[in-house]
Amino acid sequence: MVRLLLFLLFLPKISFSNELNLICTNNYIDVRSLDVKDVFLIIDTDKKKIDIGGLSFFADTLKNTDSNISWNAKDVPLYPDSNGDVSGIIGRYSGQLVLNFEKYDDGKITSLTFNCKKFEVKQKKF
Repeated sequence: MVRLLLFLLFLPKISFSNELNLICTNNYIDVRSLDVKDVFLIIDTDKKKIDIGGLSFFADTLKNTDSNISWNAKDVPLYPDSNGDVSGIIGRYSGQLVLNFEKYDDGKITSLTFNCKKFEVKQKKF
């Protein structure tokens, strides 16, 4: 009886988890020198946690609307010797992700654009 009660108590949290797992691919011709082709994007809207490839941080602001999800994070360790700001927006209907990275040491802003879709392990190519 206690197990059933615990199951029913935690079912909404398990069933309606606000974590989004995406695989994002860069197929744009105009970025020939870009090294990043594929990246995993995991967004936990409850905790405001963002994982982009190997970069993990908590967003200062995260907006979750019917049409898109956007975030902004300050003082993120982008490199071992350099911090910066990270912002992003992903369209729920287009699947397009735009990431902006601004390094504090040189003020340079880098923007990356990806096409994203939900990711399942069985979709791996090899």
